[in-house]
Amino acid sequence: MLRLRFSKTSAATGFCLILLMWVTAFMLFSSPPESSPLIPTFQDQAAKAGITTVMVSGDPKEKKFLLESVGGGLAVLDYNNDGWMDLYIVNGGTLETARSGQGSRFPGALYRNNRDGTFTNVTLAAGVRNSEWGKGALAADFNNDGWVDLYLCNLGPNILLQNNRDGTFSNVTKRAGVADPRWSASAAAADYDRDGDLDLFVVNYLEYDLNQLPVSGKFCSYRGIPVACGPRGLKGAGDTLYRNNGDGSFTDVSAVAGVHDPQGLYGLACVWGDYDNDGDADLFVANDTTPNLLYRNNGDGAFTDVAPGAGVAFSDDGREQAGMGAELEDLNNDGWLDLFVTNFSEDWNTLRLNQKNGLFDDVTVASGIGEDSMRDLSWGAGFYDFNNDGLKDLFVANGHIYPQVDRYGLRIAYRQPNKLYLNTGKPKLWNVSQQAGPGLQIAKSFRGAAFSDFNNDGSIDIAVAALDETPLLLINQPLAGQNWLWVKLEGTASNRSGIGARVSVRCGPVTQTREIKAGGSFASSSDVRAHFGLGACSQVDEILVRWPRGMMSTLKDVPAGRVVTVKE
Repeated sequence: MLRLRFSKTSAATGFCLILLMWVTAFMLFSSPPESSPLIPTFQDQAAKAGITTVMVSGDPKEKKFLLESVGGGLAVLDYNNDGWMDLYIVNGGTLETARSGQGSRFPGALYRNNRDGTFTNVTLAAGVRNSEWGKGALAADFNNDGWVDLYLCNLGPNILLQNNRDGTFSNVTKRAGVADPRWSASAAAADYDRDGDLDLFVVNYLEYDLNQLPVSGKFCSYRGIPVACGPRGLKGAGDTLYRNNGDGSFTDVSAVAGVHDPQGLYGLACVWGDYDNDGDADLFVANDTTPNLLYRNNGDGAFTDVAPGAGVAFSDDGREQAGMGAELEDLNNDGWLDLFVTNFSEDWNTLRLNQKNGLFDDVTVASGIGEDSMRDLSWGAGFYDFNNDGLKDLFVANGHIYPQVDRYGLRIAYRQPNKLYLNTGKPKLWNVSQQAGPGLQIAKSFRGAAFSDFNNDGSIDIAVAALDETPLLLINQPLAGQNWLWVKLEGTASNRSGIGARVSVRCGPVTQTREIKAGGSFASSSDVRAHFGLGACSQVDEILVRWPRGMMSTLKDVPAGRVVTVKE
């Protein structure tokens, strides 16, 4: 994770930037905006819902090794196709279980939505027990049968679980050929070659030998405190792109496609998205203490890293940051995908708006999240309309990796509350975390975040993983008079779930856009349906879908307050 080092020149520059952020943050957060958005209210319903899984990750008190402190995520999926979203929670292990070679005693958990506010743990009955130290989860329909499958990222061989369409899953990893054996942090799916089925990208973190764990050295301290070593000083692992062959098997095309990361950067998060609006899927990778990557799809099966030229490889003042999580979505309703990257504490999370010319503009300071995030260590994140006013907002999951920070008076906490920023329709975002209900006041060492509507009331809910504790199930209380619409896609020529499709919804002069994704945030995947807050709009004038293979679908005069299925 990040250790800042400055020359005299860069130190002066950094001081000026931080001073500017302090002033800006004071101006932005000292009072609500003139036209204040409605503030949603979140309550944690995990215990009431029966979601009790504790994400075990080594020693909860010391975290002597990086393996124990990174944690994992969750996946939203409707595994039984009943129209109610279920939840998979990644689990980890201990050094003893990992070294034993007998598999993890903490196999992860699949919770079936009972449609009454409660969930049932069906892990064993569904056959999704993970025998490895889990890190990330991805829900995607890889065989185009209309039933979502589950890909698990691990320390060790990853696992592909194919949905049997009867409430159970089968391990098809060997036949599929997708058992990346390294420390995989996250995965994301897209049809990068536009052949009608989903391909798989896996981002890897470190080459990590459990029998030769580092215990001392140059990169084993934080502000003079002995902590877990790394990632600097350790060998990074390359990444993997698996092309779907359409017959249940995949081919590793990482090197041919140019996305194998021969430098061995410390990858933690990845997200697909058509940032240049040319109709094919591009790929962003957030790396820890090393430059981020933005792979532009060349349209011929290969990619080109354009991150430095696009302004997303480094911070705005030219520093390598410690990328933890990523979101690529249209924040400002201009039809172009914007980029948000979460980073280590004593640095800021970065927000970059798409300039529609291949470049991104860093608006971190202008948005007000710069200084506001300096003491947060952030992970999962998402742009979603939490108050259904037609503007996407921002949620950020926070939690430090070093329990030791609580003992040294650093004004940095190990357990941290999450953050919610409302979109005001202007450059600034409004931090309403203190006003957004009791669920936002809970402090844990959070990691992955996944977004859905678990109770089908039209408001976006949030599931957040927590290290060594139970997750949060943040249920959003509906706001009166705020309309909404969900758009569910069913591909025919394109992949069945419509991953990579661009959905636009127009009501009067306002058009909102959302791209369907599988993966993103940190080590997590969210609801693959497209959600739109509509405010007072009771009927959508037009829904326009641009499918991954180029076809267009149009629906006119669609009433609000429902889930609309669009078939290609």
